[in-house]
Amino acid sequence: MNAKLATPVLLAVLAAAPALAQADAAKPPVCRSLPPDIKEAMRNMSYCITNPNPIPECARAGMDVQVYNNDPAKLPRAARGQQYWEGKIRKDDGAAGERRLVYLVTMGERKNVVAMRYYTPDHYRTFCEIQ
Repeated sequence: MNAKLATPVLLAVLAAAPALAQADAAKPPVCRSLPPDIKEAMRNMSYCITNPNPIPECARAGMDVQVYNNDPAKLPRAARGQQYWEGKIRKDDGAAGERRLVYLVTMGERKNVVAMRYYTPDHYRTFCEIQ
C-alpha cells in the first residue's frame, strides 16, 4: 500500500475508534433494588433535571449535578440533542461519595425530557438501569 495513502486512512480509523467503541457500549443490566435514599434523590433529580436550566434548579433541590461525558463509554451513546447528566448522592457526612445517578436527557427549549436513568454504586465502575 502506498505510504501516502496509508497514513490518512490509519489516522481516520484511529480518530473514529472512540466513537465506534462508544456506539458498541453494552446496555447495563436493570437494577434489582435500590437503597432507600436513592429513591428520594431520584425524585429530586427527576424534578430539577427537566428544567431548561438544570444546574441552579437542582442546587435548589439539594442536588449537585453536572454534565456526564460517558467516559470511558460504559453507557449507550447519546443521540443528537441528548446529554448525560450526573447527580451526586450525598453521604451522611455531606461528602459526595461514590454513588451517582446518571440520566440521559433529551434537551428541549422549554423542558428537558428524561430518556433513561442509571445508577452507579461504585463511582462509574458499574451501572444498572433504573426502570
